[in-house]
Amino acid sequence: MRKLAALLLLTGCSDYDLHRPDPKEGGSEPEDTGVPDEPTPDPDIEVDRDSIDFGGLAKECPSAPELFTITNVGEGTLVVDSFDWGGTGSSAYTVSGVILPFSLEQDQSVDVQVVFEPNAWVSFEPTLKIQSNDPDEPTVGVELAGYGAEDAVYEQSFEQDFHEKLDVVWIIDNSGSMSDDLRTVAANFESFITVFAELDTDWQIAVITTDMDLPADSGRIQGAIITPDMADPVGEFVRQVDQGSKGSATEVGFEALQAALTDPLLSGFNAGIMREDAALAAVVISDEDDSSFTSADSFNTWFSSLKTEPELTTFSAICEDFFISCYKYGEAADLTGGIVGDIASTDYITVLENISRASAGLTVSFDLDNEPSDLSRVVVMVEDRVISQDSTNGWTYDSRDVAIRFWGDAIPEPGETGTVEYPVATECLSE
Repeated sequence: MRKLAALLLLTGCSDYDLHRPDPKEGGSEPEDTGVPDEPTPDPDIEVDRDSIDFGGLAKECPSAPELFTITNVGEGTLVVDSFDWGGTGSSAYTVSGVILPFSLEQDQSVDVQVVFEPNAWVSFEPTLKIQSNDPDEPTVGVELAGYGAEDAVYEQSFEQDFHEKLDVVWIIDNSGSMSDDLRTVAANFESFITVFAELDTDWQIAVITTDMDLPADSGRIQGAIITPDMADPVGEFVRQVDQGSKGSATEVGFEALQAALTDPLLSGFNAGIMREDAALAAVVISDEDDSSFTSADSFNTWFSSLKTEPELTTFSAICEDFFISCYKYGEAADLTGGIVGDIASTDYITVLENISRASAGLTVSFDLDNEPSDLSRVVVMVEDRVISQDSTNGWTYDSRDVAIRFWGDAIPEPGETGTVEYPVATECLSE
């Protein structure tokens, strides 16, 4: 037995070999069926669109929803784990319609919704990456494309015009704190009527006060109606504007003007102050706001009704602190296309010239048909000159009235033509 064991080791035989049946002796091999083990069924993802192009849309306008469909065309259960992004611009897209993760059995489908909403005038081209347990395609991409389209450019034109006939009523605050300011106006008043002379306007000026307590004031004109035919119209205004400082401390400019321009004063003591065929301008100078119970809106309704067309009336103010001490007067000026000047200004000539131009009907404030979507792209031209955005000698935008307002040397001269080009937001698609 020991020799046999040694022989078995050398030849590499095993105990199995010793007991394996010998076919010659009638034994048989183990049966081989030839059928492999059953494979695990695999999922197979299919996406019906590999790209979606939304084209151009106006900034901040959402697109109509676009759909793509995910289907499991395999036999195993498909599990979609996540949506990831590749590239740039994903912030402009919203994906909805499914809750991640989700599973699809064989031949099941789900629709995914994508909405594009650009927030700038640039291209947005990310790839939506769909991650799943598909062994062959664990990541499938849908390329998205869209861009923010620039808004349409709108153009308006105008020709500078003016009132050939004009009546002006100055409303002077004659309370105790106004002496210095009135002297400054008087010293620079020539610049006010110089504009009228240059336009060859048929003008006249009357002066009243804000005092409705004293019978001698109370809407009454404080001297002769001033006309260019007088020997010294500037001197006459200087004399009338010097109303002293003993007037009522309750300044009611709106009430005083209403009294001056209605009967009994209109057809009596103030006869001739308002001509039927002339435009009408009022200018108040005060260091206090109107103290009457009349609102700026109510005043404007009455004031604009004095003429057949509202454009023939303007109200301007030289006052202090538009937002606090001069709010009602400032509102009235804003409603009528007038000017608000600073009573503390060191450049009264410019203040008076601007008010004079507005009173004469020159295009100081130009209403726009639409609201600009981007002020940096507004182009204002007068003749062949580009007017800069500047509050001294240029233009500014009035958001309340949706208007371009000209200032100083930029105010177009009579007969000049101009254009305003500006972008207008395209209307968003209705939902």
